Amino acid sequence: MIDTHCHLLPGLDDGPRTVDDSVAMARALAGAGVTAVACTPHFSARYPTRVEDARAALAALRSELGAESVDLEIALAAELSPAMALDTSDDDLLDRTIGAGSVLVELEPDTPIGAVDLVIARLDDLDLRAVLAHPERCRAVRSQPRVLDAARSAGALVQVVVRGLGRPTPGEAGGAWDLLDAGRVDLIASDAHRPADGGAALEAALGEVHDRYGAPALAALTETAPARLLGRSGGR
Repeated sequence: MIDTHCHLLPGLDDGPRTVDDSVAMARALAGAGVTAVACTPHFSARYPTRVEDARAALAALRSELGAESVDLEIALAAELSPAMALDTSDDDLLDRTIGAGSVLVELEPDTPIGAVDLVIARLDDLDLRAVLAHPERCRAVRSQPRVLDAARSAGALVQVVVRGLGRPTPGEAGGAWDLLDAGRVDLIASDAHRPADGGAALEAALGEVHDRYGAPALAALTETAPARLLGRSGGR
């Protein structure tokens, strides 16, 4: 698996607090079959993570993973709130891409339908593609899931995460699975924040995806589509 949404870097947001916690989390992810991670610290009003701090944390963690013999490739991106995706500077967006040309944008519970189109248009002006995370949490998307069809037709990708495939909250019940059943999902990611998110929980969720949709579908959602997002050869 290539994980395109993960809060692995320590001390930046609501992810691990210490380097030791990050190493434990990385070890759990690698043990569950993850080979590479796009580290996506929040960039929002609550967590206005500076890209300089994120780069320093990435370099320090990369060194520590090497010292601890944890075989996990890590790269830097970010998870932007819709407000940041719309209002931050062009340079701030370009500094926080996944691969060379995509931006991970969190759909919050109260994100309005109109904001999806605005985000896609803003990013398109910079030749960037939106990766829409947590659609199952967004009340507007749950009531009008076809908005994702229009977004995907415009080039956006839709990403669900492991928590949404486990035991969802009542407001999210069934949402991620419904989107997968309808063929409206392009990527599955961990959204891991703690070591426990990266081990058995990840393996169980991916195992259920395999059982429901088969090995080719699982590979497309967790390997080939993420590889393409990161600009690697072999992505579909």
